[in-house]
Amino acid sequence: MCGIAGFVSRTRRDGPAMVRSLHHRGPDAQGTHEETSDAGHVFLGHARLSIIDLSAAGTQPMASADGAATIVFNGEIYNFRELRERFLADVAFRSGTDTEVLLALYTRLGMECFQHLNGDFAAAILDHRRRTLVLVRDRIGVKPLYVWQDGPELVFASEVKALLAAGVPARLATEHLQKYFVFKYVPGDDTLFRGVRRLPPGHLLEYDLATGRSHQRAWWQPATATNPRIGFAEAREQVAELVADATRLRLVADVPIGNFLSGGLDSSIVASLLRSEPRIRHYCARQSEADVAREGTSSDFAHARRLADEWNLAFEPVDIGAAEITREQVARVVYYADDLVADSAQVPTFLITEGGGRTSRVFLSGMGADEIFLGYAGHLLALLSGYIDRVPGHRLLLGALAGLEQGRGRFRSARRYLYKLGKYRDYPAWRAGIFSLVGDFEASARLAPGDLEEIHRYLAGYFPEGADPFEGFKRFEFDNFLQKNLAYTDRMAMANGVEVRVPFLDHRVVELAYSLPRSFKLGAGGNAKRVLKAAFADQVPEHVVKRKKAGFAMPIRSIFGDRARTLALLDVPRLAEAAGTAPDVVHGVVDRHVAGAEDNSSLIFALLAFQEWHRTFFR
Repeated sequence: MCGIAGFVSRTRRDGPAMVRSLHHRGPDAQGTHEETSDAGHVFLGHARLSIIDLSAAGTQPMASADGAATIVFNGEIYNFRELRERFLADVAFRSGTDTEVLLALYTRLGMECFQHLNGDFAAAILDHRRRTLVLVRDRIGVKPLYVWQDGPELVFASEVKALLAAGVPARLATEHLQKYFVFKYVPGDDTLFRGVRRLPPGHLLEYDLATGRSHQRAWWQPATATNPRIGFAEAREQVAELVADATRLRLVADVPIGNFLSGGLDSSIVASLLRSEPRIRHYCARQSEADVAREGTSSDFAHARRLADEWNLAFEPVDIGAAEITREQVARVVYYADDLVADSAQVPTFLITEGGGRTSRVFLSGMGADEIFLGYAGHLLALLSGYIDRVPGHRLLLGALAGLEQGRGRFRSARRYLYKLGKYRDYPAWRAGIFSLVGDFEASARLAPGDLEEIHRYLAGYFPEGADPFEGFKRFEFDNFLQKNLAYTDRMAMANGVEVRVPFLDHRVVELAYSLPRSFKLGAGGNAKRVLKAAFADQVPEHVVKRKKAGFAMPIRSIFGDRARTLALLDVPRLAEAAGTAPDVVHGVVDRHVAGAEDNSSLIFALLAFQEWHRTFFR
């Protein structure tokens, strides 16, 4: 994993400054390529994190042997050795890198080469023969790529801060603020920086250096049609086989590898496939018992510790806690995130990659299994909602649920979800999307002015009336929650110069999961990730399979339960000026959270993250 940057511009932008801004992504080496064309100045820059072939032969930008193309590449092609043997047996390679294999494959096959890749990547290829610049991003969106265009001017980079270093103006896209507070991330391709967009997953952009025109298209999209002919036993075998192979592929590296072990199902499955690899260390975030009790949730650490002892794994805890939520810490993570994410999980992600990065340089993660195998509470709520709607007198039950207090009393976690089920009982079919959102939908929307009908239409596009909501979840989770999680994971890991790999998001696993009937993933009785559990039932202990799900985040519910401390963290005048958030709205959100009437922890964190992000990039 590395950082890439570049531009095509009539003026000579500061390319070296772009590369310097990405030093944390690639502390091992930096390189640049510059030339002029009909379109003006062309620049490619690279900051290298050495993972495969640590020698200088892997330095980028890298030119093909025949001079036909030059590449800057971020990520990994896990099947590069197989591709080299299949397509390029006659090529004399100068390095042992996957980058050189991709470059040679492109010069031989052109755009078709991307279809053969199993990997997580973003790349820019300067094709000297066709006089084009090709930007491409992996199927799932594991690696980031940002683009700014103004007429023939094109600037791109792995992070937004590199675009700003090239002179792209930092302007707040106020039209996206309400969406940010609702989704805790700007959905789709837009960002909170006006004019800066994400190249979508599975897409490429081709820029013609002769005309200054560009064309963007999808080179892959997930197939979402359900396979009605597959049986559960066959599905179980295929899931086990593909997840194991995806994990095996992601062990290709010439540096130490670690694993994030929470003791939950997904990370435990990955750990089970690594038991024969004693060189791999397993890292777990540890909260204090007091923080866990105040949160009203369960702790990952005890489960991870038990599993590590049973399997004799090399195990290392990394402490996180209430003391880590300060303005300074939040400012640090939003600086590295730059494409703003309001998820407190990025703080422990930063801390665990910082701590683990002292001994490992690559980490495996169980991320993605919940999205593709229906493991979130929002999925269960959608199932439960369908059942309740068929029960006589269900309106009275739902009305009672809407009166639940979410922040105090027993079973607080369940209360938060049941409240949402009751409150949004009269909403159209797209309420299924609300079930998956973090925080209360209406309260989130009040934090910034905007066109709420636009958000309604956006959700309705995934969950139309009369359609199966679980078909909508395939696209909705892929386009939203998954992209948010991948974004902050990449940014927090790269802030510490380490790489995270996600076996469950191998495109073969994703396509298999989408082809399975809903009942294989979420059973009629609410058994989440049913086929995944069955696939590894003989490898993962029963106490892992049956344990209660615990989120990976800071103990923000308890942290923000202190009114004085919370208001000291928030800059209410800045929020009013920058986001249009009325001071009485901020105080109301805090007061209702402190009183226990509502769980507004995610809203408060969204406000805190925005204010520190705005302070960092707009001053």
